[in-house]
Amino acid sequence: MTQDRTAEQREFREADRPPEAQPSQAALATRLERLPIGHPSSPYRDDGSRKPSPSDLSKYELPLPDEAEAPTDPELADRPHTAPDGSWDWKGYKLSPEQSLIADRAIAKCFDAEGRDMNGDYGTQGLTPAMRRIEAQLEHGHLVEDTERFALKDPDRFKEKFAKLVIDRPDADPSELVQRINDGVRYTFICEDTEYSSGVMEVSDVAAAAGYEIYERKNAWVDETKVYQGVNSTWRDHRHGVLFEVQVHTPASWRAKQETHRAYETGDSLLSTREQRADTAREQKEIFSKVPIPPNVEHIPSYRKEGW
Repeated sequence: MTQDRTAEQREFREADRPPEAQPSQAALATRLERLPIGHPSSPYRDDGSRKPSPSDLSKYELPLPDEAEAPTDPELADRPHTAPDGSWDWKGYKLSPEQSLIADRAIAKCFDAEGRDMNGDYGTQGLTPAMRRIEAQLEHGHLVEDTERFALKDPDRFKEKFAKLVIDRPDADPSELVQRINDGVRYTFICEDTEYSSGVMEVSDVAAAAGYEIYERKNAWVDETKVYQGVNSTWRDHRHGVLFEVQVHTPASWRAKQETHRAYETGDSLLSTREQRADTAREQKEIFSKVPIPPNVEHIPSYRKEGW
């Protein structure tokens, strides 16, 4: 295990760094056109005829179960809005036309990396088929139900997160900033309490052996400043040049995450009052305080890639 931990911290070779420029929609379409007939992402069938395009690709980009319903607070129940000039706003967060286009290109890149073809079907390529192969190798743990449905972050929530980064770092280049969003594609594994600590590291080891590079691991179980409980890690898929997220939960911590999501959304909104934020903070703390802490979580090391 010591060698495995050391391997995670090896120097990131500059030659392995993928191009950082975001591809345009036209470039993405051109790349798909060049794929060999029979490739799962090719726009052509085996007989050479063109596959029909889905009427709306966003139907495959679904929220997690904890994101599926609009908040009950009427002040937070507004819908995302894209203006004729291409600008975007929701819940007090805004993107300019140029920033919104940058987000759209990043979302398209996540869609390409996740692995489904233009009809929403999977072959052997992409992150979701890879996560299923990783799951099959685990002695302990499994992916959450409906992983394929929830692998892609909802486009408007992606833009919301991008807008928050823009606010936090107003002097940063938006094209570089969008590349720091780590959960455009995301996966959650569940491990029982008794195998949880070893299960977290097993998921990490198998993912690294599959060729993905870890950038960060956060062990919230031992962080007294966090109400949330679980282990979140950020990985890079070098083939597609995207970051993706892997969470590992116990059954109880996963339920608590689901139960507290609305409170989290309310507390994080620019439209919320100070009282609402205080109320939702208390609600989250109360729910997570009832989650049993699995044994040996203090042995799960946090990690951050140097220079990231």
